[in-house]
Amino acid sequence: MASGYVVLFPGGGAPDGSGTGNNTAALSYEVSTGSQTANTPKVTRYKLLFDPTTDEHWLFQFKMPGDYASGGTLRGQIGVAAVSPGNVIMKGGISESSGNRTDDVFLAGDVSAAVTMPGTANQGTEFTLALTMTNIVANDEVVVFLGRDADNASDTVNANDVELTSLNFEYVVA
Repeated sequence: MASGYVVLFPGGGAPDGSGTGNNTAALSYEVSTGSQTANTPKVTRYKLLFDPTTDEHWLFQFKMPGDYASGGTLRGQIGVAAVSPGNVIMKGGISESSGNRTDDVFLAGDVSAAVTMPGTANQGTEFTLALTMTNIVANDEVVVFLGRDADNASDTVNANDVELTSLNFEYVVA
């Protein structure tokens, strides 16, 4: 089975804040402290900051690829700016638009397994999150959300924001 990928971050948009749980992750960037080489810019990365005490989210919209057959996993890279051993719980979901887009809802609020954070500041670690994909088919217009489940008892990195630096949607190709 071959896999296909949709790059989601950097990109996406913030929830509008109009509903319960529509708290927005902060979009930021970091500039490398390394010495740049001649004729090159400093390495700069976008990152989303997810709060340690309040559930925050980010939304991504795209058209499901025409070669989509099944599956749906978010695969990303997260880290923390300070030494913060412990676990992080990420959450996500997908919404399918079939008709009136103004009444769409997310199919589920799926949560990741506990993601063990490295004991080194600014070191990333990968996470995966399997999404509930009921009735999703090729060429559907979808919205995906990603967030941190900060109030989950298993989320124990309490002092620092979790920084998302990359995110892909992975699926099985037809």
